[in-house]
Amino acid sequence: MAEFTIVGGGLAGCVLGWALSQRGCDFKIIDKFEKITSTQVAAGIINPITGPSLTKGPRLEEFWDKAKIFYRSLERASGIEMFRETKIVRLMDSAKQAERWKRRMLDPEYTSLVSEEPLGLKNNFNSDHGGFVTNFGAHLNTAAFLEVIKKLLSEHWVEGVLEEPSNHGVTIYCEGVRAIKNPLFDWVKFKPAKGEILTVKIPDIDENRIVVRGNIWLLPLGESIFRVGATYDWNANDCETTRVAREALERRLQKLVSTSYEVIDHRAAVRPVIDTRRALIGLHPGNDRIGFFNGLGSKGVLSAPYLAEQLVDHILDSGPIDPEFDLRGNI
Repeated sequence: MAEFTIVGGGLAGCVLGWALSQRGCDFKIIDKFEKITSTQVAAGIINPITGPSLTKGPRLEEFWDKAKIFYRSLERASGIEMFRETKIVRLMDSAKQAERWKRRMLDPEYTSLVSEEPLGLKNNFNSDHGGFVTNFGAHLNTAAFLEVIKKLLSEHWVEGVLEEPSNHGVTIYCEGVRAIKNPLFDWVKFKPAKGEILTVKIPDIDENRIVVRGNIWLLPLGESIFRVGATYDWNANDCETTRVAREALERRLQKLVSTSYEVIDHRAAVRPVIDTRRALIGLHPGNDRIGFFNGLGSKGVLSAPYLAEQLVDHILDSGPIDPEFDLRGNI
């Protein structure tokens, strides 16, 4: 029987599975193989400076180092490219935000994140308040990532649903938003966020960097195809696309670019977010044979490898879990 049973084959479950495989562990991943999941829809962007306040993400350097090593190892093992390091062009959304950024640049912690290269954008971008170019940016092709993991770990996958924790080894729940209905973790306060993303064709834009302005980002996929996102709906838990979200995204896109485009796809999914906005990992406070890995939210591509390694080290070697991510410390 498996030493570990992973419940859920999204980003958390897949990253955890690979981490266990690198430690020589026996495990299986049980998944429903659903057509729409948050990982399948996710843009897979790593952005070091986020939000209207232009804030550096916590533990950025630690997360970045682990993420880069992790995804590159998958590329070497599979021979398939899926992780692209890229500059991110951040355009100021207002004069007020531009002034805030000037103050940020007095902090060495921020200046180290900024590239000296010019914006270099063509006239079809609206950059009236200026901007900057960041280092530490990346894009993970999440569809390719899932496909690679399923092939590399093909003998470990089981299609189905686990009704009760396994009687053998440790069962680790990586269920995403489905964990809301799991009575084993009924004290975890989820605040899921539905997100919608467009795929568009913009013939007049030739840009291979990610471009961000305010609450809109433009992710180049090649051949004038871009993904545009994303919305946050804290009151919906379905994966249905909506006219309201599409119109909101198009309005934001029109604020970013001043050229024609064609919408060619529209997708929606629900992000697994915990109310603290931080992921939680660890073992159940009442049962060392039940584990939890959830709440990756919109920054999971960056943090998942670090957290998976820490969880595996905790179970196998009694290594510590950082207090802010420890399931047992957040009851």
